[in-house]
Formats: sequence, C-alpha cells, structure tokens
Amino acid sequence: MKKNVLIVITLCALLLIGSVAACKHGHHPGGFDEFDMAAATDRIASRLDLTESQKADLKQIAREIADKAKAMHTDHESRHQELADLVRQDVIGRDVVDQLITDKMEKMRAMADFAAERLIAFHGTLTPEQRETIAAHIENRSSKGCRFGFR
Repeated sequence: MKKNVLIVITLCALLLIGSVAACKHGHHPGGFDEFDMAAATDRIASRLDLTESQKADLKQIAREIADKAKAMHTDHESRHQELADLVRQDVIGRDVVDQLITDKMEKMRAMADFAAERLIAFHGTLTPEQRETIAAHIENRSSKGCRFGFR
C-alpha cells in the first residue's frame, strides 16, 4: 500500500513538475494549448532521456489527461451562472451547497483516479535510473523551498 502511494505521488509530481517547468511566467487565461503540452512532455523526455516508446507513452498520457480535463471544464460557464444565481437568493440551503461540493469532488476524484491509472502505467516503463532521476529532482526542488511559478 505504501509503495503504491509513493509511486502515485512520484508520478504526479513528475507530470506536475514538467508542466510547471514548461509554463511561461504569468497567467494562462485560455489554459494550456498544444504547444505548452508539447513543451512539458519534451522537457520531461529530455531530463529522463526517454526512449521513443516511452516518449510516445508520455505524450499519449498527457493528451488523455488534457482531454479529460477539457471535458471536465466544458460546463464551466453554466456552473458559474448556477453559483451566481445561488448567491442572489435570499437564503441558501445547506443541502444545495453540499450537493455542489459533492458534485465537484466526485469530478475531481474521477480525474485523479484517471490520472493515477495512467501515471502508474507509465511508471512501469521507467528504468531504475530514470526513477532515480525523478526522485533526485523532487528532493532537489523540495530542499530549496521551491514554490509554483518560481525557479
């Protein structure tokens, strides 16, 4: 159990570090586009010296996660309108708020499970040297007190 948690954390950190590292400083109002995703996957592939097969797997996983995230955000405007309408009411029921939170948490959990499955599969393709490179990078970043957006 402990090993699975460590694997999931390592792989999530891999994707997150690669994505954040590939970001330009500043806000991405339109989200990440194909160029940003390519930059992130290329950077990860370069740092880990991935084989062509591993690169293809990484790009496929990144594409699947990005597509799932886009699908998750398709009703963004309607959810905001629903929230605005709720706030305009004189009284807000606890059950309505709880249901909104539950719905959002279910979507987030489904996304996390989806990403974890893909990342665990990718972890299985990595060599011990590549896993050590990821671990060293995580340790190096955490020891410097690095925060998102700062390098």
